[in-house]
Amino acid sequence: MLGASSCGYILYPGRRGRTSGTIDIPVLIIDILWFIPGLVPGLICLIVDFASGCIYEGGERAKTSSPPSGNESRDATVEIELDGEIVATGKVAADRKTNLTWSRQVDDATLRARGHVLVRTTDGAVARAELSTVL
Repeated sequence: MLGASSCGYILYPGRRGRTSGTIDIPVLIIDILWFIPGLVPGLICLIVDFASGCIYEGGERAKTSSPPSGNESRDATVEIELDGEIVATGKVAADRKTNLTWSRQVDDATLRARGHVLVRTTDGAVARAELSTVL
């Protein structure tokens, strides 16, 4: 079971989240020794220790930003596109639902076959998906 885990991750859980510092040589050596049983255990140990930051003796901790609370919301709009033309738009409400305003009537089969949904946030991010994958 220890082969699927990493030495620094188990021995020094308080180091998790570090992003830099001096590499702890004994931890590195033990991780490298996991290459004796096979390539996979050695790679797993090194990847986990470097990714978690447990291989570093000192240094900075990762800074995380908390996700928006329920009171904060990102403004976003939803557009339904058919053959390059926007046929419906709507604004995402606080409850994450949208009422679409249609510019023309389109049948469901056509939308599923050739339609796309686009979600645009005010910070410029855009997500696009085929309607056939979300319906």
